[in-house]
Order: sequence, then structure tokens, then C-alpha cells
Amino acid sequence: MGVLANRLRKRYKHFAKWARRQGIGSFRIYHHDIPEYPLIVDYYEGYVVAWLSKRTRDVTPQEIESFSREVQSELLEGLELSSPEKLFLKERRPGGQYRQQKGRSHPLTVQEGGLTFKVDLGAYHDTGLFLDHRLLRQRVAQEVEGRSFLNLFCYTGSFTVYAAAAGAKSTTSVDLSRRYLDWCEENLALNDLHTERQTLIEADTLDWLDWALQRGERYQLIVCDPPTFSNSKSTRDLFEVQRDHRRLLEGCWQLLEPGGTLYFSTNKRNFQLELEAKPQLEMREITAQTTSPDFAAHPLHRAWSLHKKLIRCRL
Repeated sequence: MGVLANRLRKRYKHFAKWARRQGIGSFRIYHHDIPEYPLIVDYYEGYVVAWLSKRTRDVTPQEIESFSREVQSELLEGLELSSPEKLFLKERRPGGQYRQQKGRSHPLTVQEGGLTFKVDLGAYHDTGLFLDHRLLRQRVAQEVEGRSFLNLFCYTGSFTVYAAAAGAKSTTSVDLSRRYLDWCEENLALNDLHTERQTLIEADTLDWLDWALQRGERYQLIVCDPPTFSNSKSTRDLFEVQRDHRRLLEGCWQLLEPGGTLYFSTNKRNFQLELEAKPQLEMREITAQTTSPDFAAHPLHRAWSLHKKLIRCRL
């Protein structure tokens, strides 16, 4: 057994036990643990998705293909996959999580926290479920009962599903992509949650925030997890989270009811949060509390809690 296969087997055994105790069907196994194998590996209930980065020493197409075959062999052996059809090996490219792949589509339903989610292991660079956010999803579920919930850049709606299942008074999910809103609708339906209390809105988030403020919309719990950047053909404007997050968070803050909480998350490296101080603002970074054990060695996101304190007046 090769060094990569041996490492994968040990990591899988370690996290599989933990995942079973937590009711988790999908988890991260490996993240560039061995420098010679620049690879990220996630497990999805009997299937494996792996993203392979190019090594600088592999220059020719033959060298690149040879390394890819070696990695595939080690994955199959180390994780004891019964068939190559259980493995989806992808090329790792920065900023590609929403890009459609040339590979085969493979829809699958997975379990997390007693809920069901659709993923697609092959059609896109990412699968449709960000595993590193599971603890933040749980946090939302613990706080959302009886409250109005807003999910911005909602992607496939995992936060929305958690909120609806936990008894949110209403949910509103905003995304520019019709494809991902349809996916969100599927996830709600998989959990028997598609009711009149769940609203899905196809819109540019910054434009929608302006519209919502003009309408006087208010929410008690907001999740905002924007992409690092977006240059969608559906809008003329380029979104870049470091440049645009102040405008984004100011809009969210104005929509937040007193006593409410805004959760903001980003996976941009070297991100610097810039937000004007406010009398009602109680802000703290919660990254350590939202990073689960399978991501502890290589956290993917940073997260903050922005709470709008109630103003108490003496009579």
C-alpha cells in the first residue's frame, strides 16, 4: 500500500467513527496532508469526490496524466472503493466552485443532522453542499424558531432547509442563479418543507437589498455567505467580497431587527473585515466555533456574528 493510500485509510477510519456519532453522512478526509500529494478528498456516503492540484514538477501532459492515474489508484485502494464509478476525480482550480464540469452528472441524496440534501458529485466543480458550514447550519437551527430568516447568496439552500425544519416563522432565500434556486426548492421538498412560508427570489443580492430596504423589509436572523467574487453574465457588475462587503453588510444591518443576529462568512484568504462601529453593534468572530473537526487542520471559512442589541429606554 502506498503512502497516500495508507494516509487515506487512517483518516477515513478516524472520521467515519466521529461522523456516525454525529449523524453525518459526508465529511472531509484529506487536505494536502502529504506535500507530494496536493489533493482534497471528501466522502459522500460510499462515494468519494477528490480535487487534484497540479504539481510544478509535472510539466508534460504525460507526467500530469501519470500522476492522476497514480492518485486514482491510491484513492481506490486506500478507501476500499468497490468500483471506479464511486470516485469522482476533478482538477482543482481557484474560484471554480460554481463552474459546470465536463464530467458525468451523478445526483445523490445525503444525510446531515436528520435532514436530506441533494448533491451532484460530477456535474459541477463543487457538489452543492458546503461541508465546512455544518456547525454554522446547526447554530442557525438552534436560534431560528419563531423568527423570520433571510438567506443571501443562498446557493442550494442548505441554511434555508435547516431554518425551515427548525421552525422559522418564514424563510426568504435570494440568489442570482435560477438553477440553484430550483435546487434549493428540491432540497426543501426532500424534507417536506415546501410551504407558503418559504420564499425563493431570483435576483442580484445587492440590488435586492436596495429594493428590500425601500419596501421596509425586516428580518430577525440573516445568513450572508457571499462568493469571493462573481462575474455572472446575469449582471453587468463584478462582485468582489473584500471590496464590496461593507456595502453588503450595511444593507444587511439595516434589514436586521433589533435583537436580531447576522451571520457573515467568507472563504477568501487574507480577508479583512471593515465595518463602521455602531452603538447597537455587538460583533465577534466565531470561526473557531463554526469549524468542525474534519476541517480543523485546514479551516475553509471565517465567520462573524453581528448582533443588533436592543435599545432599552428608562421611563
